[in-house]
Amino acid sequence: MNGDDTPEPEPNPRRRTPLAHMLSMAKVGVIGFGGGSALIPVMERELVHPKKLTTREFTQSTVIANVTPGALPVKIATVSGTQLSGTAAATGGAIAVALPGALATVALLALFSALGPGAISVVEFASLGISAFILYLLGHYTLKVLAPAGRVQWTGVVIAVIAFLLSGAGRAVTLIADAAGGEQPVSLPELSALGLVLVSLAGIAIVSVWQLLRGGRAVVADVQEGEPVPVGTRRTLRAALAMSILTAVGFVAAFVVVPAPSTLSFLGLILVSTVSSFGGGEAYVGVADGFFVATGLVDSTLFYGQIVPVANALPGPILVKIAAGVAYGVGAATGSVLTGVVFAIAAFFITVGSCSAIALLVLAGYDRARNSLFVRNTSAYILPVICGLLAATALSLLQASAGIAEGAGVPAIAAILGSVALALVVPLVHKLARVPDIVLIVAFGALSLTVLSLV
Repeated sequence: MNGDDTPEPEPNPRRRTPLAHMLSMAKVGVIGFGGGSALIPVMERELVHPKKLTTREFTQSTVIANVTPGALPVKIATVSGTQLSGTAAATGGAIAVALPGALATVALLALFSALGPGAISVVEFASLGISAFILYLLGHYTLKVLAPAGRVQWTGVVIAVIAFLLSGAGRAVTLIADAAGGEQPVSLPELSALGLVLVSLAGIAIVSVWQLLRGGRAVVADVQEGEPVPVGTRRTLRAALAMSILTAVGFVAAFVVVPAPSTLSFLGLILVSTVSSFGGGEAYVGVADGFFVATGLVDSTLFYGQIVPVANALPGPILVKIAAGVAYGVGAATGSVLTGVVFAIAAFFITVGSCSAIALLVLAGYDRARNSLFVRNTSAYILPVICGLLAATALSLLQASAGIAEGAGVPAIAAILGSVALALVVPLVHKLARVPDIVLIVAFGALSLTVLSLV
């Protein structure tokens, strides 16, 4: 019971088994090049279907993931797992979406001396084709939100354009300069993903207050479908407790192997760096530099010469990959390869567990306030903002592809046009035949790997 004797809403019925959720999130973790916001449409494709999440529930998880610290895909996986099934799905989904990339990062770092930079190049070359498929998903998701059933929602379009100009105008100028092979004429200021969402929420709050003063009600956009089913505070708090325990397991596992105060202090830095990291994996590079490189725990050559390039080349949440890579480097330097692996596992548990626990605590409060005017307005208007953010993310993907191509001797303009062309091929293929997405992903990756390897 609540303090006002109002019965707590019944939690939603189980709509998906924990195993099914884990498998979907593992798929996202394997194909999720670009990280962060680029994976929103990828996860939406896996999560929003009949008997899974409604559009509003997915929006809820996306908003929470954007305003809390840590790895965005991990937070969406754990919040959606709680919404769909409960603690097991929340924990399993969060681990599954981050594990492929973290595992590959540690493996490549362990074999770096034997494989050399060529191993990273192979992954980067394949990532161009896979990123082209993600470009298609970004466009498809945006079109579905802004023009549902072929009807353009002009209010949403205006909001999306404003959001794009605030978060991606600078990237647009940079991309045009790269394509033209010239110098960037001007550097435009941009809002980070967190800044954009916070500004949007502030605007929604102002509109909500104005509506309350006028005695009005929330205007629910046509693109929103399905009333969010209350998750239940107890279910959410149980999941948050499980993720907190996962964080503690990371500390204990490493301390058992290396029982020294320095072990706990280092892992404490991993924890603090995670919960103080807003703005996605790209922002975590700067955070990690301050915590680990500037303090001398990790050599700058190792960090910028191996850990960051490997993490950027592989799929999955960048924050988790960098934290695992840093922990492996510190553990291997102080003990052995085995110690490095244990430290990496500990860092993995700590990053995944801590950011998930915070997101779930926010979900508990969000769920209890679901009938408020502010929450309803957020559900109605935040998706166009996300679309503007995804347009900026698409430019970042094209920039990354152009940089990789130039390193292989291919002009940036060729990589940009080739990526866009591949993205446009996907809907044509879908019209002609029922080809599974994974087949297209593998084919695109193999194509870009082959082309760049032959140059």
